[in-house]
Amino acid sequence: METRKVLVVAALVAASIAMAAKDGVTLRKTLTTGTETYHVETSTKQTVTVPGGQDQDMAWKSVSAYTYKIGAVDAAAGQAQTDLTTKVEKVDIDGPLADALNTQKDKLLITTTISGKLDSRNRFVADPNKKIDPRAVILGNSSAGIVSPLIEFPDKAVSIGDSWDVTVSKNPVISKEDQKLTAKYVGDKDVDGKSVYVLSLTGTLKTNIDVGELMKANPVPELEAMGAVDMVITGTIGVTAEATIDKVTGQTLTMTVKLKNNQEIAVAALGDAKIPSVGTATITYTLAK
Repeated sequence: METRKVLVVAALVAASIAMAAKDGVTLRKTLTTGTETYHVETSTKQTVTVPGGQDQDMAWKSVSAYTYKIGAVDAAAGQAQTDLTTKVEKVDIDGPLADALNTQKDKLLITTTISGKLDSRNRFVADPNKKIDPRAVILGNSSAGIVSPLIEFPDKAVSIGDSWDVTVSKNPVISKEDQKLTAKYVGDKDVDGKSVYVLSLTGTLKTNIDVGELMKANPVPELEAMGAVDMVITGTIGVTAEATIDKVTGQTLTMTVKLKNNQEIAVAALGDAKIPSVGTATITYTLAK
């Protein structure tokens, strides 16, 4: 009789697991008032072909803190007022501009805060009127803003192998139009004793960055002296990323992003000539414990 009971229980457990696998999982973030901080390391390499055909290589690394300050949660709306603060803590530069820029390091350690609303699907909608510091674009610190550690979750349940669209909203550091990347539920695993979902993110984004427009709202004399007031950057950025998501809280625990850009820089002083620029960047996010 006891053996029969054990077999019945085992069968019920197996059935529930099979049903869960069939129905999929609903990815959601548990919104809790407080702060979530990510340690961010960015490594970038860029090659710019200057007029005359000579290549100039440049590389820089930065360490930043990426903090979401989540306010009171509106349970009915499923969202919370949130401030996102990016603080650049360290920058190291190599290349022909290194000597000039390294003397200005204190001016590169910028802190920016954007207000917006965060919902349980990991969608952070920023205030469109917030000024963007042009230095973040020139030095690539805005790369972290292209793909944040919060991957947008789908509106319905998904199973391993399923994919969905992720919206990259128009903003001054990418483009003037909304674009899409593709997220995928890759699988499950255990990391440091926690059961996590593994998600990927892939796709290509078009860039159209008018640095002059940014500087009208937020002038930077050092960049004006370099002629950046008439600079426009266009091209593409290829995105490949993988993240681990805590199954209990929906928090991103880790995320690695690889970017590959192919762009052209137009400066009014050069007339119709455009400066080719290609490069790569690797960004790692780690949730502070």
